[in-house]
Amino acid sequence: MGILLVTKARAQDVYYEPGHARIPGTYNFVLKNGTVLRGQFVRRDSASYLIRTKKDGDQLLAISDIIRADLVGGTLRSGPDFPNGFPFRLYFMPTAYMPEKRSLYLQNSYVLFSRIDVGVTRHWSVGTTFQTLSPQNLHMFSTKFGTRLTARSRAALSVQYMGIRLNERLLTRMGLAQGLVTVGDEERNVTVGAGVTFSRQGLASSGVVTIGYVRKITPDLTFISQNNILIGEAIEPQYTYLSGLTSAGFRFNRRRHSFDTALLLPVYNEKGLMRTSPLPYLSYQVRIGK
Repeated sequence: MGILLVTKARAQDVYYEPGHARIPGTYNFVLKNGTVLRGQFVRRDSASYLIRTKKDGDQLLAISDIIRADLVGGTLRSGPDFPNGFPFRLYFMPTAYMPEKRSLYLQNSYVLFSRIDVGVTRHWSVGTTFQTLSPQNLHMFSTKFGTRLTARSRAALSVQYMGIRLNERLLTRMGLAQGLVTVGDEERNVTVGAGVTFSRQGLASSGVVTIGYVRKITPDLTFISQNNILIGEAIEPQYTYLSGLTSAGFRFNRRRHSFDTALLLPVYNEKGLMRTSPLPYLSYQVRIGK
């Protein structure tokens, strides 16, 4: 009788797995009808999952109705679950996501630099960046056109123009144009971009490759990695020039604002030698609008 009872208990485990038997955490369950439910596994049998959500409690889902289950963060908790409210931006490079229509976004980095982005339509946005105290020393204008390709992919064309005053007489003008593709959702995606820089004075010109990775790891924390590679750079030999930039850090999400912290590793060429100098990155952004 004891052997039979043990055998029965083991057989039940095959069909009803406790939640801790799977990877613990919060999942996005994508259903065939397009609905996305966020919750945790409670148990499963051969035909269904029992899912525990914060909003609607426990729900029983047929396995045949679930397309996939994406792990997006830690365990459910009583505190709020904030989305990545700024998916159109990595740190200071764009993704193929667009700012929301008729919304205004403000960003400040190091207190010294400010940025404004405006979603004009669903497919077009404009922005400007300037030195907070002396806009005449650094200013940038940008525009982006984007569209949705599939349910999980987007494409965009981004153009940026920047003016930097090196001294009282010399104002360097540079630009960057690149095509971008982002695959995934707002909280877990990969961005790949390719473009070219150009300068009126011929100071620098190169191809640019952008690779970004975003993944939400807890209900209010997102990991972000931004990497840029300059290819075929043409520049005067006496200048020290940038060859690439890699960075990684976290975005602390709140309902309408967030904080970004990261470590930047610029890779530059100085007299034929490749060097790097780690730099901290800190920014704050807030959304104004609906």
